[in-house]
Amino acid sequence: MKLEKIKIKNFRGYKGEYEINLNFFSAFIGKNDAGKSSVFDALDIFFNGSKPDLMDLNICRGDGEIKISCVFSAIPEEIIIDDSANTSLKDEFLLNKDGYYEVAKVFKCTEKTITSSPEVVIRAHYPTKSGLNDLHNLKIDELKSRGESLGVTVSDKRVSSFWRKAIWNNSSDLELKEIDLKVEEFDSKSKKIYTNLESEYPLFFLFKSDRQTSDSDSEAKDPIQLAVTEAQKEFIGEIESLKKKIQERVEGVAARALEKLKDMDPNLASKLQPKLKSNPKWTFDYKLEDERGVALNKRGSGTRRLVLLNFFRAEAERKTSNTEGSVIYAIEEPETSQHPNNQRIIINSLLSLVADSKRQVLISTHSPELLEVVPRDSIVFIYLEDDEPVVVYGAQALILAADSLGILSNQKFGSAKIIVLVESISDCVFLEHAINTLKNSGNISFNLDDKKILTLPLGGRPGIEKWIDEDKAKNLGLKYAVMIDSDRTDDNRANKTINEEKVEKWGVAGIIAFCTRKREIENYIDQSIANCTYGDFDDAKQLISEKNNISKREIMDTFWTKMTAEQIINTGKYINGEGDEKNEICELINSIGNL
Repeated sequence: MKLEKIKIKNFRGYKGEYEINLNFFSAFIGKNDAGKSSVFDALDIFFNGSKPDLMDLNICRGDGEIKISCVFSAIPEEIIIDDSANTSLKDEFLLNKDGYYEVAKVFKCTEKTITSSPEVVIRAHYPTKSGLNDLHNLKIDELKSRGESLGVTVSDKRVSSFWRKAIWNNSSDLELKEIDLKVEEFDSKSKKIYTNLESEYPLFFLFKSDRQTSDSDSEAKDPIQLAVTEAQKEFIGEIESLKKKIQERVEGVAARALEKLKDMDPNLASKLQPKLKSNPKWTFDYKLEDERGVALNKRGSGTRRLVLLNFFRAEAERKTSNTEGSVIYAIEEPETSQHPNNQRIIINSLLSLVADSKRQVLISTHSPELLEVVPRDSIVFIYLEDDEPVVVYGAQALILAADSLGILSNQKFGSAKIIVLVESISDCVFLEHAINTLKNSGNISFNLDDKKILTLPLGGRPGIEKWIDEDKAKNLGLKYAVMIDSDRTDDNRANKTINEEKVEKWGVAGIIAFCTRKREIENYIDQSIANCTYGDFDDAKQLISEKNNISKREIMDTFWTKMTAEQIINTGKYINGEGDEKNEICELINSIGNL
């Protein structure tokens, strides 16, 4: 199984729910406290059963829960639910609307406590029609009764999945909607679908940068423990066979002893029987030392870290054909305490790991050397905007990360020829959807790829001013334009807003700069799509957020991306001072394209 994305809700700095896409190799870059480590810790909680504490709860949303979701692709085509029948997640309607397997662990919190065991929830594109929306919760007798009442038959009446499939196939409209299904409410046979799939999850190993690395630390042990864990999985059949033989031997000894006991106290002998108190535990411990007997924890920090990371080099070179299942390595700052030459060796070794489709590698870094080596589409830049994390990918992330690390002059930025400096990710969504939609409809002659245009969010007008004042865009050797909200609260054009004055100043300096005529980009969303009423200068962002119970940063992704070319054209219309009808969105796009 491949981890496609993680969703984090109310965990530390992640207020509300955030979605982070992952590749086979993902490099997380950003300043300290931006939220990189929180992503890795959230994955550790999901995969390894560690538990968040109350200090991890972001209290700003007030719904009292931490939710960590993982979205998987490359899921097994068949899931065994008993000895005689297989099913699939598709047939069971346990995939989300995108065809991925999405499962969440939800920790309920009060002021003083947090649940020890999370509630497990599957996000599924599921039948919601009455009589068809509860089949996973029904026992076999209940399924049989429901099916027979509908006049359906199955080849084997003992198999629950047969009944569910037949009942669903009997309806012409299942009223499919994406909903959350609580696994704890499933019948035992349906739960087996989840538990069997859970055993297919990738092994997850987290190596943190903020602790001492010695031969007794878990960080030093984990690479070896990975080999132990994988060997145990490979030899599970032999282990179970040995366990059975030992149990038979013990039961034989006990049976002979109880037979003797019958001579003295038959009543007592009849009440005693051997029970396996706990399953056998297979543990291995290792000590790392050199030929002089000097332990690893007595060596320098760089040496200790290098030894640890070379376990990954060995893993990269090892043939993976003997390994069942997949593995995710999450490594915080692999460059820690390393010479630049070693940094390059380390990153190349980690990159070689993902040549095997069973391996994913996630790293966090502050190293320019690593940034230069990793693939452009692997970059995940996280920064704070209004105290909330913002996640940027690919070419946009590369430029922002390079700026953050101070390596603008050395970093390559792909094929971009034009950049548009904007305030936020939402502005990127606004421009990208408008340009691509209008190109597809024939209203304009180019799209982003045609003109090699890159939209760059800079965290508000001050960020844009900084880039312009410091000539950062010019230093990249790229042509650029600027787009910002007007923040206008009325139509009195004689009174300019601060943003409008800035745009006018930039224009005098020869910079292509635009302000929205309406208050903000959210005001351009068709009201029928947003299910909300607002004027051009109302706080549409706030109104849409409250009306639809959605966070402000999700509005453009949720509603603007549904806008058709006709709606985009209509919302951009205005009448100029000469009484002529114009279109500000088309004017903006064409000016950018003409660069």
